Amino acid sequence: MPPSTRGHTSNSSQASSISTTSASTTPAVYVVKKGHIRSSSNSSAVSYDPTSASSSVGSTGLESRSVHQRASTMPLIATSATATATFPCDSGSLKCATPNPSVSSHSRSSSSSNLVHAGEVIASTGLLRGKKKDFVVLTRNELLRFKNKSKAADMFPSLNSIQRQPSNASSLSSTNTVADSAAPTSPLESTICTLDRVTALFEVGHVHIEVAFIDEHSSPRSTILQFATRAETELWLQKLHSSVPKRTVAHTIPAGMLDSLRAYLRARNDYYEPAFKAYRIVIQQHAQNKSSPKGATSYDDLTKIANATTHAFFVIGHYAVHLLAVDSKPSTFSSSHGELQSQFTPLSSHGIVALVHLAMSPRDSTLYLSFRTPLTPVRSLELASCAAKDIIQSVRSSLEHLRPCWTEYPLTMDVPEYVQDEPLVPIPHPDPELKDDDHAHGVNGFNMTLAAYCVAYGIPNALKNIAYEVVWDEDNGLVFRLLPPRKSAGLTQMSYSVLELLCVLRALRWNEAFGGISFAGISLASLQDVADHYAPIELDQTRTANSRRISKFMKALPTLKLEMQLLMLCSTALRMLDLSGCVRPPKYGQEMNERASGVIDALMHVAKRATSNVDSFVFSNIQIDLYDFDFLIDVASSRAAHLRNIEIAHCGLYERELTLLLQALEVHESTLEGLDISENPGRISVYSLNESLYRFQYMRHLYMRKLSITSEDLPLLSVDTLSNMRLQRLVLDGTRLRRISVKHLCVYLSTSRSASLIQFSIQSCGLTGGDVGELLSAMGKSPAKQHPDLTIYIGDNPICTAGFDVFLSSITKLGTNIRRISMPRIEFHKEQFLCDFFIVLASPECNITHLDLSLLLIPDADASAHACNLLGNVFARNTSLISLNLTGETSKLQVARIGHGIGRALERLSENSSLRELYIEGNELSVDGAMLIAQALTRNRTIRRIHLDDNEINLQGFTAIVNSIVESGNTVIRYISRPKIDQAKQLQRIRDLCVKSEMEIAVLREQQRSTWSSSDKEVRDKFPELKDKVEAHKKAAETLQVLENEWERVYARLDKWLKRGSGASSATLAYVDEEGTEEQEKARKVWERLRGAGQIGRKISAGGNVVK
Repeated sequence: MPPSTRGHTSNSSQASSISTTSASTTPAVYVVKKGHIRSSSNSSAVSYDPTSASSSVGSTGLESRSVHQRASTMPLIATSATATATFPCDSGSLKCATPNPSVSSHSRSSSSSNLVHAGEVIASTGLLRGKKKDFVVLTRNELLRFKNKSKAADMFPSLNSIQRQPSNASSLSSTNTVADSAAPTSPLESTICTLDRVTALFEVGHVHIEVAFIDEHSSPRSTILQFATRAETELWLQKLHSSVPKRTVAHTIPAGMLDSLRAYLRARNDYYEPAFKAYRIVIQQHAQNKSSPKGATSYDDLTKIANATTHAFFVIGHYAVHLLAVDSKPSTFSSSHGELQSQFTPLSSHGIVALVHLAMSPRDSTLYLSFRTPLTPVRSLELASCAAKDIIQSVRSSLEHLRPCWTEYPLTMDVPEYVQDEPLVPIPHPDPELKDDDHAHGVNGFNMTLAAYCVAYGIPNALKNIAYEVVWDEDNGLVFRLLPPRKSAGLTQMSYSVLELLCVLRALRWNEAFGGISFAGISLASLQDVADHYAPIELDQTRTANSRRISKFMKALPTLKLEMQLLMLCSTALRMLDLSGCVRPPKYGQEMNERASGVIDALMHVAKRATSNVDSFVFSNIQIDLYDFDFLIDVASSRAAHLRNIEIAHCGLYERELTLLLQALEVHESTLEGLDISENPGRISVYSLNESLYRFQYMRHLYMRKLSITSEDLPLLSVDTLSNMRLQRLVLDGTRLRRISVKHLCVYLSTSRSASLIQFSIQSCGLTGGDVGELLSAMGKSPAKQHPDLTIYIGDNPICTAGFDVFLSSITKLGTNIRRISMPRIEFHKEQFLCDFFIVLASPECNITHLDLSLLLIPDADASAHACNLLGNVFARNTSLISLNLTGETSKLQVARIGHGIGRALERLSENSSLRELYIEGNELSVDGAMLIAQALTRNRTIRRIHLDDNEINLQGFTAIVNSIVESGNTVIRYISRPKIDQAKQLQRIRDLCVKSEMEIAVLREQQRSTWSSSDKEVRDKFPELKDKVEAHKKAAETLQVLENEWERVYARLDKWLKRGSGASSATLAYVDEEGTEEQEKARKVWERLRGAGQIGRKISAGGNVVK
């Protein structure tokens, strides 16, 4: 009796087409061949032992077991054993594709060696749930169905030699995601699928196997096979898995669909061609129905399992993976955005760097991906695809691409060994030049990792808000500094959100490019009270840099402490952490919590155990309470902590705490190189201070600003203490220096032990001109040559009160030992003192190369003509000055500047032959001064940089300066600051005129309306000025627009010329003083690439030197 056709069922997500056969129909035989399923009629149930099965079963990966098997397994049955497999069918007859006309029965029968496996099935049929036996045959190319064994034997004669075994209850269920098509034209044979069109093959229960494939109409379909025993299931799974080709339709996607997927990613700013990959997958979204030991599963259960399967695309973008459900109706693929939704439906997207677990089953095509974002549980995806191995490798390649500077990955993998050992295909960096430079690669690699975390955590626009800079430090190498949030849409965000901070911290965690990380001035308080209860799940898979597991104690920590500890533990290159001011002190009237900082105890806990390479800590501007101080003392007294630098300025420490800390640090006498105890209220004993500091023979940086000391008749730092150290930076700003302290400093500076000094700062120390002169003279008498970069800071001292002549005399006796002097905020009580100082600077005995005379205080508001003429002599006669800072300031309380008379001195710049950098901001040069500068620049060929903003220079004056540079062909100059302040003032004046005229016009029009009852002639006679006001307002608005355009035109002309002359943009703030060499040019190009990642404050020059 021929099979009768039943109706079909459908759900909301996919259409299911199911045909039914009568219960009295003889069993159908299913032939499973590497590619198709066909049917014929025979009532016998057989057990088949194929002679060629051993050659068709791949052994790769079958020996291992996945920890993610969804049911207990039994030993695989050998190919020589017999097994009967039955396949239940959905309610209704099995809907199969039409036979492949290109494959004839003669070709199949003539090649029995293509036979891999076969077995009889019993299908559930009809509404009465009758039984119907079929026969399935697996060949090397097809999965076939026959009505019975005899029909299959006609095509495969070797089946006649197989003995019959009792049949077992098994079933086959088939679903289709498209509408029903015509029934097979031949009742004798039908092809389920060709194996090269299989997209996935996986278990859906204890005795179930699901085969997902694309039919001849390019429609996604799936078939569920049910077996009687677990042993039969494993045998069939082994045969099917080994017969499916390595490359199937899961790997190949039509070009039109690929274009649509690319357009989808471009619309989400996630497209990068080298990283782009797309595969066909099956999403197992159902709650699996585990079969009973007997394998009895109802028809409804099978239908639910089959209908829960979703065919989709697995698309890998630059930062995320996307799951897109395949549209149920095939359409012509187009890349236009309007047709995207008709081809596929977005299901979900997951950030690649949020991946915490990756697994692949060696027995079938199942793969598992688990993602986790902060404060949320793990989200797991159970997928299946014949391209599982390629998906795993592509995701791993993307992870390495997004984390180029990481040596370890917070990811667990449970994949076969042959997959792990296979080399990954590297994804090139968007900037191919970065591969030759480690610094540039590290900075831009971090920027890419940060972007990936922002996308993964659902805040892709956070990159517009997060600001940072990368600077070079001679002690720590590249240092990352987080800056305050940028202004966005006219609003200023005062602090970073929790997710923004976590993005930065996670991107930094394993980065090996940075030797230092600074959060100075950035509030981390938002992380103090945040607890991630799901973090232990992710931390179970996290390892430190020395491959240690995360302890249970760490898993219970608040988020801030946990992240700080992981920063220390997970990077081998990190040596410095700057957390100054990251935790705000309590407001007035607020009680401080017992553990106020939340970071000191966490970092000190790691430092004491010596499990990190971080040995430099900056805790300045953090209020240290007793709890934190106990941890600090504990680490300071532990030799295992190997402390190199510790800064605790402005931490509220008193005399007892400071004394205890210095005594505890004595155990680090062979490692401690830096110490900062500035601005603490404790009045420390000079005797105990010298006794402790004497032990630190490797001390290089010592900061003691605004330090209160006892009134003992002892020096602040004795000669023995200073000589025993190898100081490079000695900063005593704001600390009162008595006469005895000055004498000991003079003795130290006159010895060769001071030859290593780079910075000596004694600003605001109450020193007279005689004291400063003695110190400078002592340095000039040193037998050893001082460091060429040594800078003396003597600003804000009353040097004109006594001994000013001693100071002037010391300037001429410095020789070449001291070349850099900074003396801002010096008050010249008499202008004669300033004139005498200019005379000394113009003398040939002066060898100063860098001089800072900013914010000069003189009796009158502006310097006299005589003083300005003497300054002109400095420009004309001095042959040593390279950099001169004459910046002024005008405020309501104080005027500190030379004044507009400086313009006459600038006229002498044409005679200068040494000056390269000039700061003349804030001196009110006006247009006349700009004209004088323009004349000087036509002949001067040494000045490279001029800073001239805030000088009342309007468009006319700045245009004259630009014209003089361009028309004279001056290619030496590399930077001229844009007068933004002067531009804003000029434009604001015109805007004020426009606003004023608008108000006057409004008043006149209101008056005009009140007298509108009069005749027109009377109105015109009464308000004759209204028309004039309107015309004036129109002209003012036009003038404003013209001025704005002209300013931009002048800027563009200047930029074009500077790029032509120096090869660098005028916006580049960093530069190299020396003449351009190949090494310096290469360093400049590297630094320019570094500037693309964030804001760069200083530049790496050739040889690693820092140019400020």
